[in-house]
Amino acid sequence: MHTFKRNALLALGSFVAGIVVFHWYSVYAALAVPTVVMLIAASLPLRKAEADSRAGNIESPQAAPPAPPLEGSRSRPGRQEPAASPAGQAAAAAPESSEQRPIADPELASASEYIGVIQDMILLEGEKASLDDEIVQKTLLLLSRINRLIPDLDVLGDSNMNYNIVRLVRRDLNSTINPFLRLSGEAKRQNRRLLLDGIKDINSKLTSYTQTIEQKDLLELRTKAELIQQRYRYND
Repeated sequence: MHTFKRNALLALGSFVAGIVVFHWYSVYAALAVPTVVMLIAASLPLRKAEADSRAGNIESPQAAPPAPPLEGSRSRPGRQEPAASPAGQAAAAAPESSEQRPIADPELASASEYIGVIQDMILLEGEKASLDDEIVQKTLLLLSRINRLIPDLDVLGDSNMNYNIVRLVRRDLNSTINPFLRLSGEAKRQNRRLLLDGIKDINSKLTSYTQTIEQKDLLELRTKAELIQQRYRYND
């Protein structure tokens, strides 16, 4: 409707312009005026459509295809490895008893074997999520610490110190860990602080024993040094 009105106005205007031109020029010039005006009017919609099409192409360029992923970043199904649990990490950090030389003292050997049994129990409970990460890690670290000390005690051959360590394992360690493992899930959560305190006490006793061993080693070294000095003086 809008185009029809525009064309009608252009035709009327060109007719009036043709009459004016007729008075000043020839009849051919008068006829040419409306013809030229109507041709221009007919070409305007085509030019407008072409301009709109060009503007649309400029404003919305063709989207570029996505870049292919790098070779190293391509995901491969079935290649993802599960994250290691805290119990597995603590077990990997603990030294393997199979790498240690055989224990000559039967009491120390029995204590070392018992520690291995407790380690397996703690790892199993940790995998079942029956024990929290803090309990698993601290218990395994304590057991590993005792296991590293036993070969040194076997070499030293101090019967009193061997007795103290064996009693620490069979009495203190056993009475602290085994009753806790027999508790239900809720009871374990309620009594976890008791277990952590018991582990702390055993660590303190173990530190006291190791300090005593170090002091004895120093005394033995001093005694040997004095004997060597006396021999040199006697020879002189």
